[in-house]
Amino acid sequence: MTMAFPFKLRVGQRSLRWSGGGLLVLFSIGLHGVLLAWPVPETTPEAAESLTEINDPSSVVGVVRLPAAAEPAAEAIAVAPAPQATQAPPPKAPPLVRSAPPASPAPAPSKPQAERVDATPPAPPTAGVDLEPVPPEPLPATLDDRLRDPAQYQFNQQAKSLVADEVAFHTSVVPGWLETEGQGLSDTDIPVLGTKLAPLQVPYAITACLTPAPAEGLVGVIVDASGQLVKEPVLLDSTGYTVLDEKALELALQRSFEPTPGSALPNPQAHWLPIQVEYNGANCRS
Repeated sequence: MTMAFPFKLRVGQRSLRWSGGGLLVLFSIGLHGVLLAWPVPETTPEAAESLTEINDPSSVVGVVRLPAAAEPAAEAIAVAPAPQATQAPPPKAPPLVRSAPPASPAPAPSKPQAERVDATPPAPPTAGVDLEPVPPEPLPATLDDRLRDPAQYQFNQQAKSLVADEVAFHTSVVPGWLETEGQGLSDTDIPVLGTKLAPLQVPYAITACLTPAPAEGLVGVIVDASGQLVKEPVLLDSTGYTVLDEKALELALQRSFEPTPGSALPNPQAHWLPIQVEYNGANCRS
């Protein structure tokens, strides 16, 4: 609110009446003229640095909060505005430097794969260790050993007693025997029926009694004109005990036969030998 003070200026015969607003305008114009005529001091580097520091938005300025001033009176005297200080041009902002993106980390060196290790532990060294010798396997029992073993005398139920029944022997055994021995041979090599030879004596090596007693068996042989066996002996009738039959075939293989140079036919002859076991039931022990 502006307060007007009436003022009269007499110039010659005229009187000028000035109000308070006109005086303020004159006062303001005079003050501006004084400011414009006032010499401006040169700016020093220290002042420029201080201005730069003030204008630098990044600098920290301490601010002190002052207590709120009392409200001015409703009718306060207007105060002339303070002269504005000449501001230096703001400093140029530093060029924007873009930071380079972070370099990707170098890949970690791969660990060398460990060589595969065999899970099987190595065999312990055998040097200097005394190993017990492995006992050799027992040799199979010989025929003579079996003849002394009572467990070998098991009745085989194959005894036919053909020696006592010559008719059955010549009708049922001899034809089949000659046919079997002559298969695949020429007419001059087919055996012909010979004669009954001396019996084979088979020893009985134990004293145990046998039930039933050994029977009289038969062994067949094929002999040429020189007295040599053409084929191995065959069992024609059993004694009832296999171990005694095997011994009879062994004895027949070891038998020597007389040659027959004056024979009418060159064919070998088929002879048969009875088997007699040296068994005495009166002297055995059950």
